[in-house]
Amino acid sequence: MQIITSENYDNFRENNSVIAIGAFDGLHKGHQLIIEKCIETAKLNQLPSAVLSFNPHPLEVIPDQTPPPALVSRKQKLSILENMGLDYYFEQKFDEEFAGLSAVEFVENILTEKLKLDTVVVGSDFRFGKNNEANVEILNKLADIHGFKTKIISQLNANEDRISSTRIRNLLQKGKLNKAEELLGRPFQICGRVVHGKKIGRKLGFPTANLKLESDYVLPPLGVYAVEVHYKGQRFCGAANIGDNPTFNGVNTSFEIFILDFKDKLYQKRLCVDLVEYIRPEKEFADVEELKEQMRKDVLYTRKILC
Repeated sequence: MQIITSENYDNFRENNSVIAIGAFDGLHKGHQLIIEKCIETAKLNQLPSAVLSFNPHPLEVIPDQTPPPALVSRKQKLSILENMGLDYYFEQKFDEEFAGLSAVEFVENILTEKLKLDTVVVGSDFRFGKNNEANVEILNKLADIHGFKTKIISQLNANEDRISSTRIRNLLQKGKLNKAEELLGRPFQICGRVVHGKKIGRKLGFPTANLKLESDYVLPPLGVYAVEVHYKGQRFCGAANIGDNPTFNGVNTSFEIFILDFKDKLYQKRLCVDLVEYIRPEKEFADVEELKEQMRKDVLYTRKILC
């Protein structure tokens, strides 16, 4: 998959591409359906397939709005899209200038002039243009004027409710990992680089990898989780703690993973961690020995269900 940022659109030489457009901030099953239809349409017509999305998240730029916590980082997003089989990823810089484009300007200046599309694929709730002024009906009219085709994909529902990033964030914040995984179409995954921590786990006999997260992720309730750790193409079982280390008077939320049967040094290495099952809430223990005994139980339980 070739990545082309908006400052390099002029270098794009293909004609008649099939482009799915959206923020795709969760890449959940609803988003995947739109992108799969884009790829399917492109293959059927022997055309290149592409996604046009935005960086940063639009709500980081629009006044009086607060961006939601992330379901995927930019790096994860690109990896998922590439694995889906796309030919191109167009990353539009979302700034005040772009936010001020009218619907007509967006279609004329970007879609037709720069990206020379054949077909645009969007969800039925797609809005575009300054202040979200235009919907799919206006998109269809502009397509007729400018000679490209549209494919409007109906919203995907689960249990009669629309699949949305907001819904998935709410599920994760309530600790409903299985339901969130069902709507995402994959386990909820957090990625980051290993940094030096307080080395408390090492002193207790459970050396942990302390992650500096690569995005402002939505987080489930504080506590201990059974996780699967992805590193250099391999999968490892692990027990992760999301919390404040109350036994040691912690004050900042940390994300630490004890990886079972693992000896390599991981400092500054990138790890991706699938949250599989909630084990227990974070708690303050009477002493270190009580904490160590609970950690042994956490590891045994993790080994039983994952390994």
